[in-house]
Amino acid sequence: MTNKQSAAPKVSVLMTCYNAASTIEESVRSVLAQTFTDFELVLVDDLSSDNSIALIEKISDPRIKIKKLVTRHRRTKALNQGLQICSGEYIAVLDADDIAYPTRFAKQISFLEENPKIVAVGTWFTNINENGELISRSEFKTSSSDIRRSLAFNSVLVHSSMMYRRSVANLQGGYLEDFDYAQDFALWIALAEVGHIGVIPEQLTKIRRLANSMTSGKDYSINLVRDSYLLYKRAQGLDGLRVIDRLRGQRTIGLYGLLYAWRSLRAGKVLRAIGLTITNFWAIPIAFVELLRKGFKFFKPIK
Repeated sequence: MTNKQSAAPKVSVLMTCYNAASTIEESVRSVLAQTFTDFELVLVDDLSSDNSIALIEKISDPRIKIKKLVTRHRRTKALNQGLQICSGEYIAVLDADDIAYPTRFAKQISFLEENPKIVAVGTWFTNINENGELISRSEFKTSSSDIRRSLAFNSVLVHSSMMYRRSVANLQGGYLEDFDYAQDFALWIALAEVGHIGVIPEQLTKIRRLANSMTSGKDYSINLVRDSYLLYKRAQGLDGLRVIDRLRGQRTIGLYGLLYAWRSLRAGKVLRAIGLTITNFWAIPIAFVELLRKGFKFFKPIK
């Protein structure tokens, strides 16, 4: 651990890193450039083999704390290692390839303090490519009821845009280690079970879409759909859902179930593939229509 602060800050910024040398410095500097300055940056390095951390160690700022893991933990466990270190009242998340706009933290803190029933708040965001060029801008409904409904069938929350209350997240067990890729989605569902989630309708975060991110790993395709399948099923238990939300949720579950079955079959998990196909057989006509319309793009990745 390096550069330890003595006083507890208002905000802890949680960032994990694995071989992010091409982007991490820009991400860290976007944190240091925040108009709100009472924060610590907790950076957990998951045994990078490049010079990611060396780049950050050159930055002289006492608010940076670095924890170097001595064995590879993978994303979810690394996040929990960092969460255990965080001492701020609020946790702001930023991935090591994403960028926070300068006013993001100030606006999210103000939102949380003005809305005590809100346990987490996100933002609209822009998608950028590896060169920082704009791909698209997000805009979606931001009321807490709309966000809750989206969790049931098409989550709009992006990890790097979020700030949440540390005490509530800890009571919910932090990031669930049963999920390798959708650990953030699991946390949003857990938080929505005990409170409300809001979104600030401004693009305050840039999300970088990289071809060589963890989403291109060999086990990504099957594990992401597995996580999504299980978590959308759990989200059906949220309070306040309308009948249409539950119907849309069942549609999403069926489609992910069939995709999970297909990818299980390709991985040689024949019995699991058969069981999933039988369970979600009713969704085959829907899947066929969606494949004709959009291909596999209708399965939205959860970053």
